[in-house]
Amino acid sequence: MTDYDCIVIGAGMAGLSSALKLSANGKKVLVLEKQPVAGGVGTSFKRKGFTFESSLHFVDDLMPGGEVREAFDKYGVSEKIEYIKLNEFGRVIYPDHDFVVGNDFESLKSWLNDNFPQDKVGIGEFFHSIAKFYKQFDHFMHAKIPLWLKLALSPLVYPSIIKTSCLTLEQFIPKKIKDKRARSIIGTLWGFVGLPPSELSAFYFLIVLRGCWGRDTAYIKGGFSRLFSAMVERIREYGSEVKFNAIVTQIITENGGKATGVRTDKGEKFRAKVIISNANAIDTLTKLIDSDPIKVEYAKSLSSMQKSVSAFTLYLGLNVSAKEVGMRYPLLSLNLGYDHDEAFKACLDGDYSRASFALVDHTQLDPGLAPQGKSSLCLMTFADYALWGNLSAEEYAKRKLETAEAIVAVLEKYLPGLSKHIEYMEAATPKTMARYAMLPEGAVYGFAQTVGQSSINRFPQKTKIKGLFLAGAWTSPGCGIHGCFVSGDEAADLALRQLRKA
Repeated sequence: MTDYDCIVIGAGMAGLSSALKLSANGKKVLVLEKQPVAGGVGTSFKRKGFTFESSLHFVDDLMPGGEVREAFDKYGVSEKIEYIKLNEFGRVIYPDHDFVVGNDFESLKSWLNDNFPQDKVGIGEFFHSIAKFYKQFDHFMHAKIPLWLKLALSPLVYPSIIKTSCLTLEQFIPKKIKDKRARSIIGTLWGFVGLPPSELSAFYFLIVLRGCWGRDTAYIKGGFSRLFSAMVERIREYGSEVKFNAIVTQIITENGGKATGVRTDKGEKFRAKVIISNANAIDTLTKLIDSDPIKVEYAKSLSSMQKSVSAFTLYLGLNVSAKEVGMRYPLLSLNLGYDHDEAFKACLDGDYSRASFALVDHTQLDPGLAPQGKSSLCLMTFADYALWGNLSAEEYAKRKLETAEAIVAVLEKYLPGLSKHIEYMEAATPKTMARYAMLPEGAVYGFAQTVGQSSINRFPQKTKIKGLFLAGAWTSPGCGIHGCFVSGDEAADLALRQLRKA
C-alpha cells in the first residue's frame, strides 16, 4: 500500500488548487475524483458539436496581477492555456433600465449618478464605504502577522470589516439612497451568490462585487475544462497522482482521532499523513469519516445550518450567431422586476415569469466552442430541490421540459426569434446537481452566505479529526471559482503546517 503526504478527495477547483500547491512544494499527493474528468460543477461538456460550460463562467483575478493568475504563472499552469480577457461584465436589463457594466467602479458610479441624480449623495456614500472596506480587507489579507493577532486587532484596525460582517447587503446599502430601483441595481450580483440582499452577507457580496464589476475578468480558450486539465497535468508533472472514476467511501482514522487514509468503492486503501476533502462538508463529516461519535456530533451541529439554493441550468445550441437574435454582449443579466426578494421567491416557486436570469454566450469569447456560425448558450436561474426531488420519472421529464420552454418564452421577449434557432437543448435541475456533484439537495453554493454563515462565521476548514481539512464552497471563504481557489490554497497551507509538525 503506497503512502502519500496528502490525499485530496475531489478534483474541483479547491481540490486541484490544494494538490497543485502541495505538489509544487515537494509533497507527494494523491487526488481521487469520482467523475471521469476534473472540474466538478465547473467543468465543460460537448453535445452534437457544441461545447457548453456546465455553469456560468468567467473568473476574476485571472488577468495579470490577480492572485489566481499569479499562482497559475508561478506553478506553470498558464503556459498550458490561453486567457481571453472580457472587455466588460455585460448587459444588465431591468424594466426601466438597460445598460452595460464595465470592469471599473467609476463608470458604474457615473451611470448611477446620471440615472438617479436625486440619490447622488447616497451613491457617493456607498462607493466611499466600499473603498474603505477594500482598503482594510487588502491590508488584513497581506499583513504579515499571525491570524489570531489580526482578529484581536480588528475592532481597532479593521472596523469596516467588522461592521460589514454584521450586516446584510440590504442593511449595508446607505439609507440615503431612496429610490428602490437604484438600490436594486446596486444589488444585482446577488444572483452570483444565491441569496437576495435582505438575507445575503454584505461581506461576501462585496468580495464578489469587486471581482465581477471592479476588476478585469477572463475566460479560458476552449472552455474551463482546459484549465482543469492543465492543473491536472502540472500536478502529475510535479510527481503526484490524479485518479479518476475513484469514489472515496470512507476516511480512515486511528481511534477516531487522526485521519490516516481512505478507502474507495473498489476496495482500494490509501494511506496519507493528511487529508483534504473537496467533497461537500455534510457528506465528509457525517458519512465518510469512520468515527461514529464524531459523525453524530457533526450531524447535530450541521442540521441547523442553512444550505444554499439549487439551480436550473439551460444549455442552448443555436444554429445562428446569438447576436442575430439580439445577444449583443457575452453576458446578459435579466431582471424582470426590481424586487429581488420577489424574484428569489418566484424561482423557489417555479414561477419564472417573475424571476431573474443570467445568460452567457461563450462563443462570443471563443467561436471555436460551436460549429461555424452557431452559438453555445448557458442560462442559469435558481430552483428549489423540493419541487424536483420526489417526482416520478415521467413527472420529472415533463416538468423539466415545461420549465425549459417557459424560460425560453421569457427570453424570447428580449431575444426575438430565439426559439426558431434552437438546434440543441438540454437542462440540468436540482436533481442533476445532487446526483452529478453529490451536493445535498443540489446546494450549488454550499452553505448559504448569510451573515451568520459568512466571513469569520464561515464553516471552518479545520475539523475535529486531526489531519483532516476541508476545501471548497462549503467552507471558507465560500462559493465561486475564485473563492474555491482561495479555499484550496489555504487548505494546502494548513496541510503543510501539519506536515511540518509531523
